[in-house]
Amino acid sequence: MKPSNIAGFYVARLRARVVQELFAVAGIAVGVALLFASQVANTSLSGSVDQFTRAVVGRATLQLRARDPQGFPASMVGAVQRLPGVLRVAPVLEANAYLVGATGRQVVDLVGVDPSLGSLGGALARHVTSTQLAGRSALALSASVSRRIGTGWRRPVEVDVNGHSTEVAVGSVMGKAEIGGLVDSPFAIVPLRFEQRLVGDRESITRILVQPRPGREGRVRAELARLAAGRLNVLPATSDATIFHQAEGPASESTGLFSAVSALVGFLFAFNAMLLTVPQRRRLVSDLRLDGYTPAEIAIVLLCDALMLGVAGAIAGLLLGDWVSRHLLEASPGYLSLAFPVGSQRIVTWQCVVIAASGGLLAACVGVLNPLRAIFAGSLPPARERSSQSRLGILWVTVGGLVCLGVSTVILLAGVQTVQLAVLASVSLLAAMLLLLPALLGAIVFVVDRGQREVLDASRRLALIELQSSTVRVRSAAIAATGAVAVFGSVAIEGARHNLAAGLNRAAAEMALVTDLWITSAGTGSTLATAPFQANFDRMLSHLRGVRAVRVYRGSFLDIGDRRALVMAPPRTAIQPIPPHQIVQGNLVHASALLQGHGWATVSQALAGELHLHVGKRFMLPTSRPATFRLAAVTTNFGWSPGVIVVNADDYARAWGSSDPSAYQLELDPGVPPVAAQAEIRRALGPRSGLSVQTAAQRESIDRATQEQGLDRLRQIALLVLIAAVLAMATAMGAMIWQRRARLASMKVDGYDERELWRALLYESALLLGAGCSIGALFGLYGQLLLSRTLATVTGFPVVFSVAGASALTDVVLVAGVAFAIVAIPGYLAARAQPRLQCG
Repeated sequence: MKPSNIAGFYVARLRARVVQELFAVAGIAVGVALLFASQVANTSLSGSVDQFTRAVVGRATLQLRARDPQGFPASMVGAVQRLPGVLRVAPVLEANAYLVGATGRQVVDLVGVDPSLGSLGGALARHVTSTQLAGRSALALSASVSRRIGTGWRRPVEVDVNGHSTEVAVGSVMGKAEIGGLVDSPFAIVPLRFEQRLVGDRESITRILVQPRPGREGRVRAELARLAAGRLNVLPATSDATIFHQAEGPASESTGLFSAVSALVGFLFAFNAMLLTVPQRRRLVSDLRLDGYTPAEIAIVLLCDALMLGVAGAIAGLLLGDWVSRHLLEASPGYLSLAFPVGSQRIVTWQCVVIAASGGLLAACVGVLNPLRAIFAGSLPPARERSSQSRLGILWVTVGGLVCLGVSTVILLAGVQTVQLAVLASVSLLAAMLLLLPALLGAIVFVVDRGQREVLDASRRLALIELQSSTVRVRSAAIAATGAVAVFGSVAIEGARHNLAAGLNRAAAEMALVTDLWITSAGTGSTLATAPFQANFDRMLSHLRGVRAVRVYRGSFLDIGDRRALVMAPPRTAIQPIPPHQIVQGNLVHASALLQGHGWATVSQALAGELHLHVGKRFMLPTSRPATFRLAAVTTNFGWSPGVIVVNADDYARAWGSSDPSAYQLELDPGVPPVAAQAEIRRALGPRSGLSVQTAAQRESIDRATQEQGLDRLRQIALLVLIAAVLAMATAMGAMIWQRRARLASMKVDGYDERELWRALLYESALLLGAGCSIGALFGLYGQLLLSRTLATVTGFPVVFSVAGASALTDVVLVAGVAFAIVAIPGYLAARAQPRLQCG
C-alpha cells in the first residue's frame, strides 16, 4: 500500500468516527501534558542552580570553602595563589541577605566579588566587574529581583544581613541581554570589600575559586587539602550544583512518582477511549480481510491509526503541557531557597519533549494491540463469539486482578524502599482495579437490578437492560474504567499529599512552639534560623519588662559529602530539644536528657544510614573545628531532605568555633501577651537591627507556608487529574450516548417517548459514573496508603498516616456530579431524535 493511499484511507474513516478519535487524542494529550509539565518543573529547579553556579565559577574547577557561615581569613588567597600549579584564583564572600524595596522584599544570595573573578570568565563576571560597580558601595541586581522589590538604578534598597540593616544604592540592574536566563535568579552582586563591611568582618571570605594549570589539577587538589588542614573543604568548583541535586532529589522523586501515576491515568484515558473504538476497528479488520488484504497490510493500516492519534495527541499534549507548566505547575523552590540560589526561570530540555511525546505515541500504539492480536492469531472469531465473554474468561481476569492486588500488598508490607518499587506497586494496583472492574461493575448492576425488580419504571428497566447487554459491555466497562482511574489518581495523590502536609505541619508546630518569642535574622533566617548574627542583645533583652528568660539558639548548614545538612542547636537547658514525634530510633526522654549533656547528637535517618551510624556510636562531624559526637537517636529529617543534625548550643559553639547566635528564644512571664512583648522588643532593637521578632504562632505559620510551597506541585497534579477526570468522563459518556441516536430513534417507533428515553439515559449515566468513581475511590484509598508509605521511606519526611475518606467521597461526588451534569445535554439532544426504523 502506498503512503498516500493509507493516509487517504484514514481520512475517509475519520469522518465516520471523529468523536471517538478526538476523545482518544484528548486522553493522550492529558497524559503527555502532565508528564511534560512535571518534568519541566523539576528540570527548572535544578537547572537554575546549575546556571548560577557556572556563571559564578567560570573556568575554575576547584574551590577552598569554609565550613561555617563566618568564613576564613582573606589572607588565604595569597597562600593559594602561590601553590605550584595554580593559574588563577578569585575570592568570594557569600551570605544570605534580605532586600527590602519600595513595594516588596526578597531573600537573595548576596555575592561579594573582586576584579579577579573576571579572569575566570564566568557569565556574571563580565558585567559585575565593570566600571558600574568597581570601587563603589553599590549592588547589582537581576531584573526580576528589581521588579519584585520595586527598585531600580540609583534607587536605594534596604539590605538586612548578619543582624544589621543598611541602605544601599542600586548600581546596576542586569537584564536578559546581559545575563540571559539568570535574570530570574535571586541574587545580588556587590564588591567584595563592601560586602565585608556589610557583614561586619573586613577580613573574611567564604570560598576561593581556583583554576589549575592544564594537567595539574590533582597536584593542586592535594596542595589545597594540605593548606586546609582539616578545617576547610576542598571541593569541585561546581559542588553547589551537585549538592542541590541531592537536596531536591527526594522532592523531585516524589513529584516524579505522582507525575508517573498521573501520566498513567492519562494513558488509561487514551486506552479506554480506544476501547470505545474497538468494535469499529474489528469491523474494519473484517472488511479488509474480505477485501483480500494481508495481515501485514492490515497491521500497517492500524499502526497508521496509532501514528496519527499519537502524533496529534503528543502535539496537543505538549502545547497543553507548556501552558500548564507556565501557569499551573510552576517550579516551587519552597524551603530549598533558604540554602541555594534557586531561580524561577523555566528550563525546557529536549529530553522533556522526547520523553513526553514518546509516552503519547506508546499510548496510541497500545490502543491498537487488541485488533492486531486477532490478526496474527490467524483468524477472527465470529461476531457472536466476540460479543459474549465466557465465564471462564471472566474468572481468569478476576484471578489476574487478585494476583496484581497481592503484588501491591506484598510490596507495601515488605516496605517501599525505592521510587521504582512504588511505581511497580502503583501500576500493579491500577491493573488490579481494571481487571476486577468488570466483575465489580457486573455485581453492582446485578444488585441494583434485583432491587429494582418490583419498581415498574420503564426508564430504569431500559437503563439496566442496556447495561446488561453484551453489545455495550465493553463500552460500559471502558467508561466506568475512565472514571475509576481518574478518581483513583486524584484520591491517591491528594490523600498522600495531605498526609505529608500533616506530618510537616506537626513538625513545624513542634519546633516553633517551644518558646513564646523568636528573634532571628530578617527574612533569610526566619524559617530555619541558619543565619548567625554578631549583635549581642542577651543582657538588654533579659532586662525588658515581661521577659522571664533569654536563651541562645544556634544553627547553620554543614556540607557532609554531597549533602547540605541542617544543623539545629537548641539551648542546652531546653526541656524539649527534640520534636516529640520525629524519633525513628531511640527513646525520646533518654535522648533529650543526653542532649542536655555534652557530646551527643541526633541524626536523621538517611544521613545516619549513609554514615553507617547506630544509637550510641561515635562519629565525627566535619566542622571548622572537627568534633566527635555520639548518636543519641535517629530522627526524621523534619522536612529538610538532605538531613538534619541536632546538637545543643554549647556543643555547637565548641565545634564551630563561634558563639554567635542565630536566634534568641524568649520565655515571657505568665500573663504577658506575646504580641505586646513583641512590639516592645522591636522598639528596643531599633529600626536598624536587621532582626525579626516573631511570636511562636507566627513562626509556625511561616514554617508551614514555606514547607507547603514545596508541596504545591503535588496539589496541582491532583487538581489537574481531577479536572481531566471530569472532562474525560463527560466526553466518553457523551460520545457513547451520541452514537446511539439511531437506536433511540427506533425505540420511539416502539412507543417510548422522549422523556422516558432521556430519563433512561440519565439513570444509565448515573449508575455508570457512580459505580466507576466509587470503585476508583476505594482503590484510591489503598493507593493513598501506598504513596504515603513511599513518601515516608524515600524522602525521610515526617508523614501522618490517615485515610482521607471524606476527601475521597468529595472527589466521587464532584467527578460523577459534574460529569453527569455535562452528559445531560447530549443525552437530551439524543433523546429528541426523530422516530425512525433502525436498518441492519
